Amino acid sequence: MATLNTTEGPLLTRSFQLALPAVLQALLVNGYAFNDFFFVGLLGKEDATAALSACFALVIILNTLVSIFPTGALPLMAQAFGANRTERVAEILRGALIASIVWSTALGLLGLWQMDAIISAVNVTQGVGSYILDYMSILCGGMAAFALMRAVTGAYYACGNTRLPLALEFISLIVNTILNAVLVLGIGPVESMGIMGAAIATVCSRALPAIMGLVFILRGALDISIAAPLQQWKPDTQDIMRMGRIGFYESLSGMLYGIVYLVLNRMAGEISSAAQGGLGAGLRGIEWIGFAFGDGFAKASTTIVGQNIGAGKRKRALQGAWLNAGLSAAFCQFVGISFLLFPEQLCSLVTDDPDTLTFAARYIELIGWVMWAVGLEMSMYGALIGAGWTQMCIWISGVNNILRIPIAAAAVFGLSHMVNGTLWAAFGVGQPPGTFEGSFDGLAIAIGVTAIIKAVLYIVFFATRKKWLSEEVALQHIH
Repeated sequence: MATLNTTEGPLLTRSFQLALPAVLQALLVNGYAFNDFFFVGLLGKEDATAALSACFALVIILNTLVSIFPTGALPLMAQAFGANRTERVAEILRGALIASIVWSTALGLLGLWQMDAIISAVNVTQGVGSYILDYMSILCGGMAAFALMRAVTGAYYACGNTRLPLALEFISLIVNTILNAVLVLGIGPVESMGIMGAAIATVCSRALPAIMGLVFILRGALDISIAAPLQQWKPDTQDIMRMGRIGFYESLSGMLYGIVYLVLNRMAGEISSAAQGGLGAGLRGIEWIGFAFGDGFAKASTTIVGQNIGAGKRKRALQGAWLNAGLSAAFCQFVGISFLLFPEQLCSLVTDDPDTLTFAARYIELIGWVMWAVGLEMSMYGALIGAGWTQMCIWISGVNNILRIPIAAAAVFGLSHMVNGTLWAAFGVGQPPGTFEGSFDGLAIAIGVTAIIKAVLYIVFFATRKKWLSEEVALQHIH
């Protein structure tokens, strides 16, 4: 299957054809985080595990910033593909590649320049901070690899090909595992590089599938030709502005998600380093299994909605959005049941520190009840990306992510300390409350409650608002 046209045929079949390889790919992507926690955990250094937890939010923020142009290009390519304009798909992809590499390189340099300020915002001990410096400096230096990967895989998703990205991810994960073992632990003549080795392994593993995927496109894997004279590689200004507008809103929503988790990590740090490590291990190491299903159906929804809008089949696009939302909710909750039944067994896969394990297991045990909401939200989010209607992502996902901060402050520090806790955690104003009327559970409760709110709001929006499927929006993106 080089490409898949979702404007014809049974929607259920098309959804599974797209989603299942994407789910498997997302699970493999989670393998990078698992490898980091597993191999760094073997070093027996609690500060290093806590650093990985703190870096989770930072990585989300950087990835969302890097993804502005690839994300903006995806619905444009999907809609052009649905309109059977393959030459337009190639034109958009060329612009996305150039813009993404230039933008990501600038972001990486900025991150290196401001690394001290970034670390100070995380609220960690000096020992944890030194590990963050080692890890994040390598990732910032390799930002172009992340951007190239997003732009290349976006082209495959837009054209309905989720199988080749899966194959590339599998190869990449094998390389990542080998590099982690060699660089983190040190094997043979190679000395242990610790957490820095994990970062190097991650960057190399992102660059490899990106380059391979681009080579396959150049050799005709998507039945488009991006080979062109040098002057045709100059990005079209209007295309860049469209990509930037669509990608900016999605990126802003993703940044808020990362910033909020950064703040929640600060709160966890007031409990203990083990609480920080537990939050990261539960979220990044285990909950991501559920996210993988949500991500797979979100990608399917993006492709189906984008292609069908491009083909002028807006009713079918909406049907595809609802279908994938339901499938995503069901599969994610199935994973959530495993969180409820086997919390300690699952979390022991990513940490062997007893205190960290206790916090991680408690986190996924609580979040297991609301995984249906997480899956539904992710799929509907993907549908809006396919339509290029990313502004609504800010109002639903972004705003509710921000609400997690005061809710968590009230649940962790007590209702009477909600304002002080929020100001300190979010803005560094004053001192932490120093009292825990609540507990670590408050962090998971804040995440779970807002996940349900987001799911309900998306259902209401999709049931009452059709503007995001309007013909003028589709035409704006295609032409």
